[in-house]
Amino acid sequence: MISRVTIFALLLALMLGIGIESWSSGHRDACTPYLAGDKAAQSRMYVASGSRMIAVPCNDWTMRQPLQIQLLCLVDLALAVVFALSAAADLRDWLAARRRISGVR
Repeated sequence: MISRVTIFALLLALMLGIGIESWSSGHRDACTPYLAGDKAAQSRMYVASGSRMIAVPCNDWTMRQPLQIQLLCLVDLALAVVFALSAAADLRDWLAARRRISGVR
């Protein structure tokens, strides 16, 4: 039997991941031409970090995102961990129940 925690963690992680992906696909930044194959375009982007500007390579997707998206990615990762741990516990409980049933007969 699958627990509610497992189901809700999976659904929330999938919905949040799809939301982040749909936001990212519609969001254009200075690295978009470079990532599309234009090698003449700039290969790094300057991102504000506190009071400083940091040069971030275009290949580093996470560091180019705003703080809110980075936090949502961490929440999505936490939900994925909750799902994995809960699914493992459900599997362990199912196997224990199966052993009890087969041992009774």
